[in-house]
Amino acid sequence: MKNILFLLVIATAISCSSNGEFTEKIKQKVKTDALGVEMNYQSISFQWIDTLTVNKQLTKGLEAYEKMLNPLLDYSSFSEEVLNKEKLIELRNWENEQRNTPFMFSGKKYKNYEEFAFANRDASTFISDLCNQIEITDKILNEWDNLEKGNLDLIRNAIWYYERQDKYYNTNSKPIWKSAITLIDELEKLQAENDRLSKMDANEVMEYKALNNYKINNPLLNGAEVEVSKFFIFDKELNIIRTESVE
Repeated sequence: MKNILFLLVIATAISCSSNGEFTEKIKQKVKTDALGVEMNYQSISFQWIDTLTVNKQLTKGLEAYEKMLNPLLDYSSFSEEVLNKEKLIELRNWENEQRNTPFMFSGKKYKNYEEFAFANRDASTFISDLCNQIEITDKILNEWDNLEKGNLDLIRNAIWYYERQDKYYNTNSKPIWKSAITLIDELEKLQAENDRLSKMDANEVMEYKALNNYKINNPLLNGAEVEVSKFFIFDKELNIIRTESVE
């Protein structure tokens, strides 16, 4: 109830404010975007279109996350059917399968290559990376029953092994691996933002959206008068933070 009253107070404050207060801000924004050139801005109409709350933004973020994730899972190497627990164990143990068992190095005998790697973790970048990835794999395997669909740590971990296999067989690394890592980076950023929003008050206002129709003298058209329609986005303090085109 308190949140609803707060939104009503904000809405009332906006509605009671003169549109001139906001069109004056838009006039300055138009001039700033024109690098200080006087555009002879004249407002024709001004209308509040939408209020973006935390809940609305979170809903958008969750939908965007699913839309970005699904194509990744459509690729067979990352699908639930292929990248299952057994496949991950196979990837984890793949390096051992390519080496002699037991593994001998400098006259010392190791149970397998994995034991050698962890005993000589700082011997090379590759050995260090291998140990890091095995530890990540073991953590994922321990938490397997609680993994959500499309777990990004799982996919990123698997890609490391896929790329290792490509290098071992002297084949070019598939472009999909690099593209997938880029997408995972973006998904992780979006996931972090969604997590942040989920901890906030769902009714908190983040942005206001207004539509302004106005006239300017366009210097690129020898000062000809043109009409423009554009969305102006205000933060919760009612400062313009960006514009959006009307499609």
